[in-house]
Amino acid sequence: MKLPHVPLGTRALMRSVLLAGVVALGPAQSHAVETDFPKQPVNIIVPFAPGGSLDATARVLAEKLRDLLGQPVLVVNRPGAGSALGARYVAQAKPDGYTLLIASGSAFGFLNLIVPNFEYRLKDYAPLGGVAIYTSLFATNSSVQARTLPELVKLSRDKPGGISFCTTGVSGLNHLQLEMFKGLVKSKTGAALNVIHVPYNGVAPALTALKAGEVQACALPYSTIVRNFEGNGIHNIAVQRHERLKAMPQVGTTGEQGYAEMDDNEQLVTLSAPAGTPAPVIAKLEAALQATMKDPDVVKKLDDLDVQPTFVSASEARKWLEKDVAKFSKVIKAAGLTAQQ
Repeated sequence: MKLPHVPLGTRALMRSVLLAGVVALGPAQSHAVETDFPKQPVNIIVPFAPGGSLDATARVLAEKLRDLLGQPVLVVNRPGAGSALGARYVAQAKPDGYTLLIASGSAFGFLNLIVPNFEYRLKDYAPLGGVAIYTSLFATNSSVQARTLPELVKLSRDKPGGISFCTTGVSGLNHLQLEMFKGLVKSKTGAALNVIHVPYNGVAPALTALKAGEVQACALPYSTIVRNFEGNGIHNIAVQRHERLKAMPQVGTTGEQGYAEMDDNEQLVTLSAPAGTPAPVIAKLEAALQATMKDPDVVKKLDDLDVQPTFVSASEARKWLEKDVAKFSKVIKAAGLTAQQ
């Protein structure tokens, strides 16, 4: 049977319509795949040793996210190089939403300034949102005769060889807080803070060392100190925030003790994916994170850890991190910090 004649113009139009349908089908299929996320366990990478407040926070989140996402959510500790090992692992992971980084603050955004050959920047991560605020403070072993920052400064100069001062690791935010304090002491008094930096691989080992008297002072997150050792081997001497903590009204702020520049050193705890993670996956994870932070049980568990539960959107979390990176990048460059991996 002879087929009917189709004019050339009509045939061209038919080809255009068919091609447009094929092109449209590709993104639709891709979107369907992405919105099927997740199909396997999701890993939250903690760049510090187990036992600290960040590790505990991750485990609270993982339990609820598992229920919301319908897949196991596993907490994996990858400590080392002041969080660089864990941060690098996530940046190099496939950007599919199955490998996430939990971080207290913006350290992963400026590790390139400290750690040799660390090639990643804040742009290499996609924040999903903020879930808590950590307050840092300065504390001393109970045997140290210093109850304020000025007294600690004086003690560091009077004691032969200075005092040993611990942090949660080289290049971590607590280390940068110490370097910031050292710079402020020098600029305000004209003389150096005489300390020996002793880094530990996370909060728990640093806190244990402080209590045992292996070091005289520390910059540490508030939560673990208050829950485990307050009044039992250590003294808290200053909180790095604008207002005193309700749980510790007797402890003055850094600003009250002459160092107001340190009052905004509170850290936003964020969850991030590798840059390039598909937008539908990011949106699903952000929504799950927001729903997690609305759960009263999650809020209570984080309250019990003495952190401040919150939810900060992905876009606002990025702004917070960018501001922190700018601030601490100046501290890093002024102190000339480097670290070994």
